[in-house]
Amino acid sequence: MGYKILGYVVWHGGKWYMKSRLRLLVSRKALAAGAVGAGITVLVVRGSRATQRP
Repeated sequence: MGYKILGYVVWHGGKWYMKSRLRLLVSRKALAAGAVGAGITVLVVRGSRATQRP
């Protein structure tokens, strides 16, 4: 019975830890992807404006 409880605690503790780590990784990746996307958008807009000028 003791090993069953220990296994339960370790299993759920591990799941909780991985979920918290995954949230941090996903949020950092999403932030980085957003920053890269914004940078590319700025470059494209500047490039298109530079070609439109007479």
